[in-house]
Amino acid sequence: MGHEPIGVSILTFKHHKEKQMKATFILLVLLAASTSSSFSQNRSRFYHIIKRSMIESGYLSLVYKDTSGSIGNVSLCSERRRAIITLERGVPVLDFWQIVDNDYVDSASCLSKETQLGRFEIDLSRPTVGHPTRFVVVPFRAWTWGVGTTPFRYRPKADSSFATISTSLGVSINFGRTFGWSTISPRTINNFSITLGPFVGISSVDLKRSTVKKPHEWQQDRTNVAVSYGLNASFARNNFGVVLSIGLDNNFGEDSNEWSYQNRPWFGIGVNTGLGIF
Repeated sequence: MGHEPIGVSILTFKHHKEKQMKATFILLVLLAASTSSSFSQNRSRFYHIIKRSMIESGYLSLVYKDTSGSIGNVSLCSERRRAIITLERGVPVLDFWQIVDNDYVDSASCLSKETQLGRFEIDLSRPTVGHPTRFVVVPFRAWTWGVGTTPFRYRPKADSSFATISTSLGVSINFGRTFGWSTISPRTINNFSITLGPFVGISSVDLKRSTVKKPHEWQQDRTNVAVSYGLNASFARNNFGVVLSIGLDNNFGEDSNEWSYQNRPWFGIGVNTGLGIF
């Protein structure tokens, strides 16, 4: 019975090992992506911005109900306050952040640190069934961190390699400032947001004739792991978001310096789900 030459056996073993490493990497990425919806895009210090001008113009009708059941209107004497708005049985309810300053404590019509804790509502009632459903738009802010992927990347021409659009498996951690607005009606709260900030993660890169500096000398294709880093811009509606990225990849492993796109800028697009508290 014949035997394969030693050189062929080594190449076969290396090819098998590389395929196994790539499969393991794909499995890790898919696992991270599938679990990201449970903890991704978490927001800290989230708050809606309640402006006095919105109340005084009648756009946002703020109703105050104290613990004894008395109902009245209340306004802000400061320019703005922070609150979190939730929907309770069709009524938008505000939970104001703690007020620590001593301003306006003597004014009964102003929200201050001495205001008795009660229930603050936005009045969106309509006089008849024939009137359309009312809604208000309220801005919000937050700091956001999350887990995501940017699978599609455009890489400009570099060394001997042409400009290309590549698919890259990867997972990254990102952090940024979120600017958004909530459209609030008695039926639902829809949230729209933009998040800007840096990211860092890992991804896969393919080393082959079309992506190396010296294609005429290249012998064997391989897949390396790379550290990816850069900036993200995420545009989201509730639990669905599109991510635009500009980043760089620094791959490590065998022949890593032969890769044409090493530490060269790329532009990417991705899709995120499970965007946190919404």
